[in-house]
Amino acid sequence: MSKSVVCALMIGRKGSVGFPGKNVFPVLGRPLAEYPLLAARASQHVNRLFVSTDSPEIMTIATRHGAELIERPPELATKQALGEDVFAHGYREIKGRMAAEGLEVELMV
Repeated sequence: MSKSVVCALMIGRKGSVGFPGKNVFPVLGRPLAEYPLLAARASQHVNRLFVSTDSPEIMTIATRHGAELIERPPELATKQALGEDVFAHGYREIKGRMAAEGLEVELMV
């Protein structure tokens, strides 16, 4: 029987149209993307943290907070891409990585 883990997935792309650069925009002295990473790290329930992005800046922020990277494919990094498709891609990636380690995804947040 494999061990179950709770995985957190944050998504963010570099090509925001409405507010360019919003994910790296400083809010109270930190890039906006840091806040969900800090919350996930502070949770006693989250075992693994992942970030799906096409942004080198977000990748840097993510790795600084110990997140594992999922490089988002170009077709999921457009303004037409649906969030649920991005989450589904991330889930499949995470599930595959966990299986390779003999782990099972119990819950995604």
